[in-house]
Amino acid sequence: MSNNDYYVVTSKRGEHPDRWSWEIRRRSKPLGVKLMAHGFQSDSAAQVAGKRALDEFLSALSKEEQRRT
Repeated sequence: MSNNDYYVVTSKRGEHPDRWSWEIRRRSKPLGVKLMAHGFQSDSAAQVAGKRALDEFLSALSKEEQRRT
């Protein structure tokens, strides 16, 4: 597993007022589940929250892989 394989994208949802969301994706193949949150008031707020979630996800994934070995 490479941490560079995972990344965060943000997008604007069509709600009024506009709301932003983030989603964690994987480059090599789809994750199989959606890891996302929405309702942020700006792109930058969604980016910060998404990067924090990605860090937490990668930390938990690393711990799980260490447990398996």
